[in-house]
Amino acid sequence: MANDYARFTYDDDLEMKAAGLLAASADGSILDLGEGLFDGFLVVDMSACEIDGADEVYTVSVEGSTVAAMTSESVCLAKKVFGNLVVPMDDALSAAGRYVVPFRNEDGGELQRYVRLSTLVAGVAVATGINFSAFLAKR
Repeated sequence: MANDYARFTYDDDLEMKAAGLLAASADGSILDLGEGLFDGFLVVDMSACEIDGADEVYTVSVEGSTVAAMTSESVCLAKKVFGNLVVPMDDALSAAGRYVVPFRNEDGGELQRYVRLSTLVAGVAVATGINFSAFLAKR
């Protein structure tokens, strides 16, 4: 079977982040996936990732919740870490490209109807940060 990870049907309604730079932590808009199970992928298209200071780490996560405002009961459904990694790897993950992370909006048998993209930026002197776009794609 051919690898189809590079090909996805793009849906504007499933965009999690438009292309652009982040140099500080940020949460995206809340997306209502509806009442059913969403089985798919977080697709991150990264164009740049600052690692000059040797301590920059960028964690891109899909958070889910049963609460529409996501003020409580949030869980991490998927994540990808970029930048200078110290655990479990020693090498920096900063190459531009497409990164695909499988996920479902289910945690512990409970559907997480509401999701958002959360980006945690850590480092002593982050200047340019990380530049990426992200969207969800169904299997």
